[in-house]
Amino acid sequence: MCAMKKMTLFLAIMLTFTVLLAACGGGGNKTDSAEPNASTATAASTASASTPSEEPSAEPVKDLSGELELWAFDPKMFPETVEAFQAKYPNVKINVISMDIKEMHEKALTAIAAGTGGPDILFVEGGYFKQFTSNEGLEDLLQEPYDAGQFQGDFTEANWSRWMSIDGKRLIGMPWDMPPAVTFYRADILEENGFPTDPAELMQFMVDPNNVMNMARTLKSKGINLFEWRDQPVGLMNSGISFFDNDLNYRRNTEGFAKSIDISKQIAQEELFLGQSIWGEEGQQAIKNGKLAFVYMGSWGAKIIEGWAGPEQSGKWRATGLPFGAYGGQGGSVLSILSQSKNKQLAWEFLKFTLASPEGQLIWTKKGTMPGWKPAWEFPEFKNVKNEYFGNQNLNQLYAALLGKVPSSTATPLDDKANEIWGKGIGEIMDKNLDAKAALQKIEDDIMSAVAAERQKLLDSRK
Repeated sequence: MCAMKKMTLFLAIMLTFTVLLAACGGGGNKTDSAEPNASTATAASTASASTPSEEPSAEPVKDLSGELELWAFDPKMFPETVEAFQAKYPNVKINVISMDIKEMHEKALTAIAAGTGGPDILFVEGGYFKQFTSNEGLEDLLQEPYDAGQFQGDFTEANWSRWMSIDGKRLIGMPWDMPPAVTFYRADILEENGFPTDPAELMQFMVDPNNVMNMARTLKSKGINLFEWRDQPVGLMNSGISFFDNDLNYRRNTEGFAKSIDISKQIAQEELFLGQSIWGEEGQQAIKNGKLAFVYMGSWGAKIIEGWAGPEQSGKWRATGLPFGAYGGQGGSVLSILSQSKNKQLAWEFLKFTLASPEGQLIWTKKGTMPGWKPAWEFPEFKNVKNEYFGNQNLNQLYAALLGKVPSSTATPLDDKANEIWGKGIGEIMDKNLDAKAALQKIEDDIMSAVAAERQKLLDSRK
């Protein structure tokens, strides 16, 4: 293909999928001083009406004083932010209490139920958030004196709605990060076997399940896998689809799920999967030995891949979106204010500083965190960074573009029970080669029966 045709194809792909990626090359993790050109600019560049300057301007200093207690599950998360906030407001003291992640969330729920004993600010991990969506222990940040709605346009729809109460009416956590789901892949292996290696071209190629299956078969014939597990396409094709919507209607009995099950059954029959978890030694060895060419993680996975694959694979990896035209989030966290806090106004000032100000967001951007606050996507420290290990690809621009496509979902207290039944049901489909549509109906019936009482209680609480 001539250069002009290739460029035309490339731009068409990027306009279609809003995934605009840097070309591959050498060099280290670095920040370009020049603005990205048309082929590397991300859709994130138009995500916010306000464009931060090279040096983000600080808000006028207010006369704040008081003391806050913040509970966190990672002691490395807050030192720089707390130090910067206290430097700006010398009469403020923030005490960060770090705990084990499970212990912290359990203690917070206990304190909320008791109405006392909790912190002013709680750092909630996304996987635990469903336990808080139906109670009244966290402040609605849409109300006075917070008025968080002024910041809604600075976050993606999915990242904003994710932190609402179960009825979708109260914002009970200020959005932070929401890492998009990503496919990390060995570009050299794809090139050797005649498949697209450019991230945007590969993403378009993988929209068609037939192309994905052709890749899986071709590479498997050489001992290389695209999937860890036989039923992985079920999760990939339907990434971002929660069990229930805001009205607690069930969402997973669809043609899309049926199709993904049929593809998974074909993968199982042809043994086109590794059969080892990447979180175990054998799975990581498969990555290191080139026996697993695709790894599906959140955007946080780039450093993990680098550690597992080793320095000898530097420049061989790239990243793109999920196969099958899917988009989803993987992880994320939020800061919430407890209703029992004695210093809610000061707590709100800390949340704004940390999550919705150039000063606070620059701290996280420099640490390599994927910011949920869209104006931070314009920081040179974010948008101009290239990653040596990933062939000098601009991963951040990919992440920003993907995050804008993640669908909204609802976390509910019913999810744990639903997930337990779902996992067993999908396993039974695969083991017994059951009809997908009939089996999905049975799974729905089983889930709705198991959660009926609690579901009705949640619905009644809205009256």
